[in-house]
Amino acid sequence: MDKRVRIFFIVCLIAFISSFIIQTVFQKIVAGNMSTWGGNPGWQREIAFWNVGCAIVSIAALRLKTTKDSILIVLGFTVLFLLLGTNHAFALFVDSVNKFHWPPFIANAVGAFFGLKTLILFQLKKLK
Repeated sequence: MDKRVRIFFIVCLIAFISSFIIQTVFQKIVAGNMSTWGGNPGWQREIAFWNVGCAIVSIAALRLKTTKDSILIVLGFTVLFLLLGTNHAFALFVDSVNKFHWPPFIANAVGAFFGLKTLILFQLKKLK
């Protein structure tokens, strides 16, 4: 597998584990008190469980041998980063005073950027 793809999956794994920790351990502090959306333990726990699933997919993707085998997972994670970043951007526009949404917006934008870059480079290599 291409080194960039492997690094992308490692970054994804770190992001999903970090989000799991924030949504469980720091649930009330971060999401409850600092976000525009407020806290909802059941909903945040559900988001945390989705992160466990995505972390497992990241680990499985790291075991794949070829970039071609893993590119659909790159696409899925890239779309996920794009959508999550967009959701945080909307929260920033609704409540620009609330600074909580900047870090996840930036983290998801970086994930989407590197995912898109990986997808484009894969397509360019494929065309040669």
